[in-house]
Amino acid sequence: MRVHEARVDRHTLAYRQPIRTAHGTIRTRQVLLLTLTDDQGRTGRGEAAPLAGFTPDSVDEAETALLAWAQDGGQDALDGSPTAQAAVDAALHNLAAGAAGLPLHTYLNPGAPSSFPVAALVVGDTIADLVAAAVATTGSGHTTLKVKVGGPTIDEDAARVASVREAIGPDPAIRLDANGAWSPTAAVANLERLAVSGIEFVEEPVAGIGPLAALRGSSPVPIAADESARTTFDIHRIVESGAVDLVVLKPSAVGGITVAAALAARARDAGLGVVVTSLLESSVGIRAAAHLASAIGALDPVPGLATAGLLVDDVGPSLLPVDGSLFLDRLDPDRSLRA
Repeated sequence: MRVHEARVDRHTLAYRQPIRTAHGTIRTRQVLLLTLTDDQGRTGRGEAAPLAGFTPDSVDEAETALLAWAQDGGQDALDGSPTAQAAVDAALHNLAAGAAGLPLHTYLNPGAPSSFPVAALVVGDTIADLVAAAVATTGSGHTTLKVKVGGPTIDEDAARVASVREAIGPDPAIRLDANGAWSPTAAVANLERLAVSGIEFVEEPVAGIGPLAALRGSSPVPIAADESARTTFDIHRIVESGAVDLVVLKPSAVGGITVAAALAARARDAGLGVVVTSLLESSVGIRAAAHLASAIGALDPVPGLATAGLLVDDVGPSLLPVDGSLFLDRLDPDRSLRA
């Protein structure tokens, strides 16, 4: 297999509703689609999806890196842009899987499942909007929801989460994501208020590995590192400090599925749970993360990969859940190109 052509296209993603995080509100963003064509006419796609607060690179920097790589700049051209590295990694893996005539998850690990449940992010400007989204999501088959917290006040957060719990009943799991919004002094009290709603775990309640480690012993809710778990060095520090119970891995943010697989192995060796999630990118990036989650068996806790439905317009075929699960052999854009 030889790469015959490389093309980089910029796309604007728009979301059906604003997604509010501690890093700001996301309404639209730009991503890059890398398409590689081999000498047999097969294509492999990868996505670079920089996101402020989650990745160190901008879309302009990722584009520069991808174009340099495409012009025979070699792997060094991708240094400093993990999202560009992720795009190249996914595109090359998709080409290789296509040449082998296999779905990517099977190419990575024969026998890996082609379907599995996924968690859905529910959003809403008001409590009524959030509750309506949660009820619709559980009604469509999802058994795990994620709710963003870290808003202006803990009173607002507690009311939103309690309202969701009351509306969906006791069985569906609720996980929270604070994006590092709380101070170390406020985090314990905040989590005690939220814990009464029955919380699976909370992502990044405070910012940084040191504060996470200090919080873990007194937290009434299991803690997951997200923004604090971006590199191999981060994972080493998390393991050594015993900072968290779980690690959230976004392949699009950490450098691709190869890097994410290695980080997952390191975390698991230390007894930590691993949750594979999206970076709110298009289905090109979500698909790569989903194939990885299947291949490495990172399915419990369920991956946070039901985010394509948040987009107004996707890039290529949307990887949407059916009855709360992703089916990796459906809507496969490269299937017809396989030998």
